[in-house]
Amino acid sequence: MSLNECIMLFEAFKNSMDSLPECNSIDLAKELLSEESIDVHQIINEYFKKYPLTIKSSDEIQNDENLMQSLGLNMDYLKSNFIDEWAHEQAMSNSSFSIERYQYMFPQKQGSPPLYNTYIYAALEQGVVRAVCPYSGEVLETSTSFPIFLEEKWAHIVFYQIKGREPFYIGTAGYPSLKSFVYLPKHNLVIGSPAFFHLGYTKEHLFFAIAELYRKFLIFTEKTVNYLQNSIRNLALIYGLQTNLGHFLTNEYSGYYRITTTGLYRKVKNIITYKNKKVPLEQLFTEFKKDTFYNCDNEDQLFEICMTNGLFVLYPCAAHLSAEAAFHIQQIANTYGSDSQKRLIAHCVADPLIFINLRKHNKAWQEQVDGIINLARALKQTYPNVGIFLDGLSDCQEDAELISHSLDGDIVVYIGVDISLMDTICWASRTDAYLCVIGSGLVLLTCIANKPGIVHSEYVHMGQVRPGGYWSGLRNDIFAPILVSWDEIIVLPEKSRHLPAIYANYSMDWHSLYNRLIKILYPPS
Repeated sequence: MSLNECIMLFEAFKNSMDSLPECNSIDLAKELLSEESIDVHQIINEYFKKYPLTIKSSDEIQNDENLMQSLGLNMDYLKSNFIDEWAHEQAMSNSSFSIERYQYMFPQKQGSPPLYNTYIYAALEQGVVRAVCPYSGEVLETSTSFPIFLEEKWAHIVFYQIKGREPFYIGTAGYPSLKSFVYLPKHNLVIGSPAFFHLGYTKEHLFFAIAELYRKFLIFTEKTVNYLQNSIRNLALIYGLQTNLGHFLTNEYSGYYRITTTGLYRKVKNIITYKNKKVPLEQLFTEFKKDTFYNCDNEDQLFEICMTNGLFVLYPCAAHLSAEAAFHIQQIANTYGSDSQKRLIAHCVADPLIFINLRKHNKAWQEQVDGIINLARALKQTYPNVGIFLDGLSDCQEDAELISHSLDGDIVVYIGVDISLMDTICWASRTDAYLCVIGSGLVLLTCIANKPGIVHSEYVHMGQVRPGGYWSGLRNDIFAPILVSWDEIIVLPEKSRHLPAIYANYSMDWHSLYNRLIKILYPPS
């Protein structure tokens, strides 16, 4: 079979899966998969070369009136799928979704970012995701979902297939799992929300997600067709997709906390847990202990489980962490922390205790060993009982031991490299202040423990801590991290050529940390 014949077969297969798949979808898939000379990825990529995906933001396409008219699209109908407000969900449900309870439980506080993801609460309560047909304006419902996880690209997407005047998909994506794009397969057109692109995601992410959706359709055609032809759905939540610790806490954990506080966990009987889970869900929330758990180890298995078991899936993330959610996980940490670390904390008499985050694999302070040693000795001149807790991944063990050995007998050092998340939260809660690289570990000290401290990094991450930056939207009632000045950081491209600028290593004088830290510690006795 020639490549052109494969492309024609794939086009017929794609059209059938987007509309009403029948037995011929299975036959088409078998024929395509039997072609050993051309693999699935090549067929899909060649198809999209011949019929390219057009990917635009809603702001871009708004200015292209000719395109909108030629496709029969209405801009107001289209953009209404990105509205994230309680009143909008209520209107789409024809007032069957009562919002007063949620508005009461999640008031918009001054200085706080909006809640986001109002669709999750409506979907949990009523068992469907609603969308507005971009052609007709009709409000439609669906319980058909396809989870796509691109682990290497840190992208998780749930496609919701909707039968409008023409079939279309609503995609939820981004680390807060927002309603992020509308995909119109007949026109090979994707319209993304400005909020999705503002999070740092690109058009490339959307292309790979859609290509992967059709790869999954091909390799699991029979199961997908059976799923689509069976109207019975079982509601399920996904857990464990966030590989980044910070996003696990502020997005995934925070979203689950809100589900438990609203009582909507009672609607859930099925949980799909991915291998990246930081903490077992039933430890964090005993409310889910009686649910059926499906464990999966790879991206294909995640999709296959949903098709096999007729699951309508939601990934219930939030956009920021509340003080109540932070307190809850501190209580969980006190329960599940190890006995050995609890004893160390109980007998710790360091005053003050400084939490110091080490980093080695990238985005690393090159002088961290000597710098921390000198800084600790300088602190001892003013605080004779000072102690330090060293946090970091396993690759920081050698640096931690060098620091501990140099300060042995002079300053107490607790090595917390590669201990459990629960133990680290306990130590973060015990400390008086911190010195931390801007990254996921900072969430433990700011959003969870709410401690004062000093932060540093290369230039790109420094921008996240500026007023109005990413960090200011995670929780509105915390001590703002104090940032080292940009002119005190020297990025080292000659040592970081294999790394993108966002993870470059850098040089810094330890006095940049010490001079700021000494100003926020309590006055010495």
